[in-house]
Amino acid sequence: MRKSLALGFGLAAALVATVALARPPGPDEIGEFYFYFDANGNEVGHAQLSCSGVYTESGVRTANYSAGHMICPPPRD
Repeated sequence: MRKSLALGFGLAAALVATVALARPPGPDEIGEFYFYFDANGNEVGHAQLSCSGVYTESGVRTANYSAGHMICPPPRD
């Protein structure tokens, strides 16, 4: 019984790790943005890390995406 339970937990952990690794990329730098598209080329989601460091995301992430960088003003001291 304990072996079955341990095996079940191990398989569940492996599945969670696989799903987390399979997620399409998103912004990880200030000013970076991504647009995500379905198979027909329609936009289905977007994510961005604004110049002020605010992260926003909506819709869904897909394997079809386009990425870019905003032109951020230099920080004021």
